Amino acid sequence: MDAVPKGKQDDLSVPAVQAVQYCDKLFMHERYCKEHGYTFEQRKEYRNKRSKPVIDSFFHWLEQQHPVVNTRFDQAVKYAQNRKLYLYTYLEDGRCSLSNNLSENAIRPFTVGRKNWLFCATPEGAHASAVAYTMVDGYTGALKAPVRCFGNHLSEKRESLFQTR
Repeated sequence: MDAVPKGKQDDLSVPAVQAVQYCDKLFMHERYCKEHGYTFEQRKEYRNKRSKPVIDSFFHWLEQQHPVVNTRFDQAVKYAQNRKLYLYTYLEDGRCSLSNNLSENAIRPFTVGRKNWLFCATPEGAHASAVAYTMVDGYTGALKAPVRCFGNHLSEKRESLFQTR
């Protein structure tokens, strides 16, 4: 979306907007599969029937583009061309996702925590932070337990959890 000039999001004469139209079509196919409760095998079949022609058309269209060098659109074109193989891979398995949003959302707490770890004053503080992050992630990710339960457990085990080695 960064390659689409401001105020031109609806101007179909802009090549970057045309590229977004291809992506929107692929996501529309994914929504259809999800809404209809397709199995992974059904999703694979549907993708090869409906999404593959869109991808083929997109890469053919991409070959016709000659963007100005070092513009955002030029960078976007190169990015897409360099990942062509990976996009086709998503057609091979109905379990693959077109988007990497789930993966990015899963690692976001870790990346935020990583910045916070820079401010641990001592190795003991870093160890305590690591224990706390591990417990929070365990409770929120696997157990889906309420925060109150986590707090109770943490206060009960505080002495043994935060002792240094």
